[in-house]
Amino acid sequence: MKPCLLALDLDGTACNDQSRLGEKTKQALLAARSRGHVVVFASGRRDIDMVSMGDSHRCADYLVLNNGGKLIRTSDGAVLFNELIDAGAACSLITHCLEHNYLLHVVSGMYWAVNRWDEGLQKYVEELGAAPVMYHSLDEVPFDHVEGFMATADMGPICRFIDEQELPLLHVHSEPTCTDIMREGITKWRGLSRLAKLLDIPRERVIAAGDYNNDLDMIRRAGIGVAVQNALPVVKAVADYVTPHDNNHDAVADIVEHFLLEPGCGNAL
Repeated sequence: MKPCLLALDLDGTACNDQSRLGEKTKQALLAARSRGHVVVFASGRRDIDMVSMGDSHRCADYLVLNNGGKLIRTSDGAVLFNELIDAGAACSLITHCLEHNYLLHVVSGMYWAVNRWDEGLQKYVEELGAAPVMYHSLDEVPFDHVEGFMATADMGPICRFIDEQELPLLHVHSEPTCTDIMREGITKWRGLSRLAKLLDIPRERVIAAGDYNNDLDMIRRAGIGVAVQNALPVVKAVADYVTPHDNNHDAVADIVEHFLLEPGCGNAL
């Protein structure tokens, strides 16, 4: 079988509700890679968010982070591309959030800063095992090298400001309590298609799986789009295949076994 590119969202898809890969999922990914297929984790996570996975990120050949804005090769940590937010737009958004005391996360690589602390943030810090730095003014933030923002509170007002000011930013709901904000034009599919081109893998041989709104584009555009059993109804509606199991029961193993391991399964690709 010719190699396929298997693109997997992390939270709610490859990872269980404890943000871990199940053992069956790990073994399935190892089996897929041993057969020459390429595995990529395509996530809205930033570098700092990967801390909770430990070495499990090495179950993939590549990481597409920031909802498609950054590509990392796991074998050596090389950054193959990284799309930054326009400095002017970053300044406008940070300044507005400071003036209105809206909680805005600023992220660039392992740099993570917030302008306000709340209960939700405290819970995430405890889960992640890492804490952000605090900023109180624009000059405390590397606004000319921002990879992305996150809004985990005040999401409505922040998104309205972006739209009203027509800032060159894209905001997407990635979890019930999180909106990711990145450079205009960035999507998971855009990041995946750049990787597929680098690897000379045609769109028809890309399998993309997810569960939430920020996965819709890659599920629609991939050769085969997959929704896990716990996915939102809108995600299931656009998928070619829905797994029989959810993210807490190794849904990714279903995908690997169905499309990449079973005899004759490659005929559909």
